[in-house]
Amino acid sequence: MGVKKLQGADGMNFEMQMTVAGLEGAKFNEELKNKAGRDIVKVNCWGGRLSAFVNLPHAVRPNNVQPFQLSDCISLELVRNQVVEFMRSCLQKHLKDKYSEEFLSQLTVTKLECNLTIKCVGACKPKDVIKLFEKAFPKVTVYKETDDKGKPHKKPERGITTTKAHEWVLKVYDKSYQLRKDGDLSVESDLIRVELVFLDRMLDRMYSNKRSLEDILTRKAIKTLIDQYQVTFDEICENELKNVLNACTQEVFESLTYSTSGNEVSDTVTRCKEFILDIEVLRKALQRWYKFRGMADNSKRMVFYYRNGNFGIPKDVLKTVKLMHNSTG
Repeated sequence: MGVKKLQGADGMNFEMQMTVAGLEGAKFNEELKNKAGRDIVKVNCWGGRLSAFVNLPHAVRPNNVQPFQLSDCISLELVRNQVVEFMRSCLQKHLKDKYSEEFLSQLTVTKLECNLTIKCVGACKPKDVIKLFEKAFPKVTVYKETDDKGKPHKKPERGITTTKAHEWVLKVYDKSYQLRKDGDLSVESDLIRVELVFLDRMLDRMYSNKRSLEDILTRKAIKTLIDQYQVTFDEICENELKNVLNACTQEVFESLTYSTSGNEVSDTVTRCKEFILDIEVLRKALQRWYKFRGMADNSKRMVFYYRNGNFGIPKDVLKTVKLMHNSTG
């Protein structure tokens, strides 16, 4: 029996251009909310463009801490009918005699969100995982908060975003912090979310020309999304994460090698703290260094000392990423 995939669908964006004469200036906003007051569907018409946002988790749960997984597809027909009927009613209300059933079939998906949210392992904190992903990509946008005077401040420990043009947007953030900031004080601590938003080129690859609202709100389409998350997450782990960990290990190893103070390890820990993204980076560098020096491998004792001391070295980050990887199936 296979491992249950914990990743699942979240938000979905659909759009269409209003080409019917007389609808170019149509303007309206409508929302369908769940019992907790969170959006299931948001419909917007502005400047001749009709757009819709569907949040699948909110259709079956009070919040989106847990995404819409394959096991939730037992409710998908009811959800699809609820979404389609709301949108039909909304369009009929605002477009009146110009409404056509073809409008719903012409809504095409432009973005699909899929995420995995887990509790960090052991001593790992969300900020440690976020820092690993931040270091792994050459260009990232960090989370910002606005103070009481309206001035924005960068908060990289809260989350980062990076993009592969036309294919996906990667968001890694502290889900516990986000929910508490939104008023949910009962949320579990140390939840980390890794979200992928699939864009046009990837959506074409995944669904070809079957990208309508009713095409996407099917079990087959949800499974395709969940499977693609696994493939893309694997690629990020094998390429970006592995590369940055190897590069950091090399930096720490070279620092150990170049130091002649007699305090090579303590000097390196101080000098290379930015590169020690997990205690395991120090362990691997030490093992290489002892071998390079032709000395007995004392890495186990040194790692025990630095792991249990108050040195600010992240711990269990790689265990958390491994749990994520295993949880995708």
